[in-house]
Amino acid sequence: MTVQIKGTKSGLLLHLQERPLSGAVAELRERLTSLPGFYKGSRAVLMLGSLPAEQSEVSAVIATLEQFGIVADGAVCDDAQLAALARSAGLRLVGASIAAAPRIRDDRTDVPERRRERDGGRSRKSARNGRAGAAPDGSATLYYKGTVRSGQSLSSVGHIVVIGDVNAGAELVATGDIVVWGALRGVAHAGAEGDDSASVAALRLEAMQLRISRAIAVAPDERRRKKPAQPEIARLRDGRITTEPATL
Repeated sequence: MTVQIKGTKSGLLLHLQERPLSGAVAELRERLTSLPGFYKGSRAVLMLGSLPAEQSEVSAVIATLEQFGIVADGAVCDDAQLAALARSAGLRLVGASIAAAPRIRDDRTDVPERRRERDGGRSRKSARNGRAGAAPDGSATLYYKGTVRSGQSLSSVGHIVVIGDVNAGAELVATGDIVVWGALRGVAHAGAEGDDSASVAALRLEAMQLRISRAIAVAPDERRRKKPAQPEIARLRDGRITTEPATL
């Protein structure tokens, strides 16, 4: 994997350390295509490192981000020539610590709201009940209190915590972990950007479909009906999604 996308309080950090960047552009397009609209409205800082790059390659990265509604907000460069190239591409130069620091306005928290607007307001309740926070590891966490009903969708560049049930037909998508303090009967996708260490936990894990990173598991109807009334957690084990009892 040549492209790493990290969500921070200030937006997205795109780690583009390997060369040529043309390969990174193809991978970036593939990954963003697999999550259409997920990052729309976000801002991104390109972590370009110190290896030489072509002007056309940097422009291709910026154009690919724009194609998916992401604004290239700046660049972190460890080489003077690369910095000059970034400036000529219209990027502002920032330090690594500044790139990861929170802005006064968290542009990333607008992503779920814009997604709800595209869905015709069907997730409007999410805007009233959801709020953004920060996990101990510094990543963002979307907290939602109430029932996530069929047709609603919550997404987070970070973790999702739901205090309530997630009904069949509802969807949760997070780049980190998902925790449901209730029954999870809808679709849950944790580690959506390829994090194999992500997990899905619920008081009643009865999901119609579970996805962790690139792995998918669909529970048979009879298994959902016979599941024990106990907290469970789903993780990746040897490339497969497995569930086990958990203490939440």
